[in-house]
Amino acid sequence: MRGVALAGEVVLVVDDEHYIVDLLADLLEEEGYQVRRAYDGLAALTEIEREVPDLVIADIMMPRLDGLQLVARLRQQHAGIPVILMSAAVASPRQPGTVFVAKPFDIDDILAIVSRVVHSGNGTR
Repeated sequence: MRGVALAGEVVLVVDDEHYIVDLLADLLEEEGYQVRRAYDGLAALTEIEREVPDLVIADIMMPRLDGLQLVARLRQQHAGIPVILMSAAVASPRQPGTVFVAKPFDIDDILAIVSRVVHSGNGTR
């Protein structure tokens, strides 16, 4: 294990590319996180209303509600949730309370970032 998750830490992974969601979910579950999945920003908001996660990992470019719009909505109702934004097409956006990860990402790097963000309790660098 690279970074051991504390008991009960919930991570919501949001991406319209199912294989990315599955890859991240498998990796994070191996590290001890509880993982929930959503495939666009609107589905993510529904998941967040069911149970507020400790961290959201979201792609920027998604249908219905993109990652930047998702962050804006989160900041209105759940300002304390840290967010990791990912993209292969967009350069690092300046979003308060977020960390940016470029796709394709290195597995060890993203696991280290998740551990750091979850254990620090916020998404800022």
